[in-house]
Amino acid sequence: SGELVAHLLNGAWRQLIPELKTTTEELTAVAPQLLGSGSSGLVWRRINHTDLQNSPAAFDLKQAYRLQSLYAGLHEIKIQQAIELLHAAQIEPVLLKGRAIADLYPERALRPYGDIDLCFKEQQYASALAVLDTPECREFNVDPHKELDRLYGLSFDELLASSQIKKVGKATVLVPCLEHHLRILCLHFLKHGAWRPLSLCDVAAALESRSESFNWDRCLGNDKLITDWVACTIGLAHSL
Repeated sequence: SGELVAHLLNGAWRQLIPELKTTTEELTAVAPQLLGSGSSGLVWRRINHTDLQNSPAAFDLKQAYRLQSLYAGLHEIKIQQAIELLHAAQIEPVLLKGRAIADLYPERALRPYGDIDLCFKEQQYASALAVLDTPECREFNVDPHKELDRLYGLSFDELLASSQIKKVGKATVLVPCLEHHLRILCLHFLKHGAWRPLSLCDVAAALESRSESFNWDRCLGNDKLITDWVACTIGLAHSL
């Protein structure tokens, strides 16, 4: 089943998706894994204009994709409102993963996201929690991070120094540069048990969107163990 999931997801994050050769039986066999791992939209995009689109499994994937599209719009509003409330309190977060990486896909709805990952400087963390604990913010499902833990080998100052500005709705927010974000994506995948195929699609989408000026030294860092972890995750994404 793992090979089937990998086959169905192969290249699904690209503007031009590769031709898919599979059967209704194979799609049905792994539909539960696709639905349970956030991969439904990507596979629906691959089968949308094939003979598989009228199968029962395809219908479930299509419904999941529609739901992801609705949630993407609602999530955009929640992120905007959370950012605006934090900015009003003079707090500058960095948005990680999820929405911060969704623009690498042809459609934002292809990359579902649940909570809002925001990283804060240690000195602003308590103030940020106070804002997020207000009635206006409690419904936003924010996952606050006090800087980044040691696993990532990145200080908040390093993260901030090379961060970029992204527009989310009417709000602007900082996101990591692609080099740092690729490192974060790789290590986050391993940190959470390396179980979610969508995370490897994130890694692949980030890799294939890099420019000629992409700085591998910045991405890999100086810690050999972290370098090996990032390299192994990239190798796994390539293999699958």
